[in-house]
Amino acid sequence: MTHAWKGTLIAPTTVAGVLAVLPDYEAMLLSILDAILERFEHNPSYRFIDTKLNIITGKDLPELEDRERDFKGKSAIYGWIQGRGLEALAGHAAWISAGSFLSPSQKEDYRGRLTRMVQAVFDQMEGIRAKDGGHLSFVMTTDGRSVGLGPDGRRVYLPPNSGYTTGSDVFYAKGMFAAARMLGRPDKVAEACRLFRTIVSDIEHDRCRSEQIEFDPKESRVPQAGRREHGWRMIAILGFAVLAETLGDEEWFSGGERFIRYVLDHHINLGQWPELERYDFVEAIDAAGRPWRQNGAILCDPGHALELIGLAAKFLLVLQDKPLRTASQDALLARCRETFPRTMLHVFRSAFNRQVGGICKSFDLVARKPLNSDMPWWNLPETMRAVAELLVLGPDDPDRFEILQVAADCSNAFVRNFVNRNCHLMAYQTVDAQGRPVDVIPATPDADPGYHTGLSIIDFMASARRLAKPSPLSARFGR
Repeated sequence: MTHAWKGTLIAPTTVAGVLAVLPDYEAMLLSILDAILERFEHNPSYRFIDTKLNIITGKDLPELEDRERDFKGKSAIYGWIQGRGLEALAGHAAWISAGSFLSPSQKEDYRGRLTRMVQAVFDQMEGIRAKDGGHLSFVMTTDGRSVGLGPDGRRVYLPPNSGYTTGSDVFYAKGMFAAARMLGRPDKVAEACRLFRTIVSDIEHDRCRSEQIEFDPKESRVPQAGRREHGWRMIAILGFAVLAETLGDEEWFSGGERFIRYVLDHHINLGQWPELERYDFVEAIDAAGRPWRQNGAILCDPGHALELIGLAAKFLLVLQDKPLRTASQDALLARCRETFPRTMLHVFRSAFNRQVGGICKSFDLVARKPLNSDMPWWNLPETMRAVAELLVLGPDDPDRFEILQVAADCSNAFVRNFVNRNCHLMAYQTVDAQGRPVDVIPATPDADPGYHTGLSIIDFMASARRLAKPSPLSARFGR
């Protein structure tokens, strides 16, 4: 790899302008991957993915003397991070193998290091999962005890899982499948598929729980009876995309179709809620299927809406390439080609901070203004993935120029406001409405393990290169 990261901006907004920034993103992803690998290799007794970094300072998160108050140091293991991280490491291994930006010897070196790390982390996590009936929790100790946050700020040790699906299970099933395939473990591939089937059933029967601890005082995670979010369906759609693409079984195509239709029918306003604007995306509904109201507000999490569209588009691209499709599948493709670009543009127009550059954390669809004006990093690369995939999915979209502009706006905001050149080119977790990095944790204290910043950008780059292939589309967009 000879290209050094330069902070290139997309200008002009053409396919050629997008292609010009891709070497920067390759350099960024390798820099982040190097940091993750080196941190693991420098502490071989700690068999977890370690991204316990404060991106603002570049220093490790502190280890508290009182372990019972420590939710940031190495004694606190996050199921989300380990599951996402396994999926990301396997995805980076495949990306490196297929790319042309490294020499054969460099590729072989990365493959060896990644295989060793994935094997160690996978074995460790499988041991932990076995202690809790095949489940993981949001926070665990290094020996696998589930941890909650007590009212006094100290750890509360949770009882063993009684058989329900957790949010960490949803992430881990995908990471388990990716790791098992990478390591050549057909027994674990089959087990991951069985786990994912259970997860799908639990999501559809409202049996998926999350012990997520909210570290951001502006956000609330208090369980509310009757409130139904789309989030676990969103994450599962990515699982369906991967399983359908790699295994080809009709079961996974059918599940992905079913989950996408659910979101289309229950979370996007296509005229059924006259009090809202067309293409509003509601984060949660009530038991009657109406938008969930809290203190008069109807919440849209713009990042979740845009991420959902990107993950659904990833599945739809697999469906589009399916040799034999049913009439129902063709109808779904046509419906999504119409609805998703309109929804993406509508959400983005509402949520993007044009003065600074970034997407707000939450937006009130009643007052038509941000509820939380802070801007997390992850929604920008997720939107870039969504945009590039939508353009591949619908090359004749009438709004294709504005859609491509969204990719430019997100990439330029990410480069200007979020990338820390002094910390492995990792992204600040949050910047405020004035564009200043702030010490706000969107989900976990651990930095991204190559999941949002890595896998979404890998998909963005792949779709951008598909757009650049000689075709009438290239002429329409400009080269």
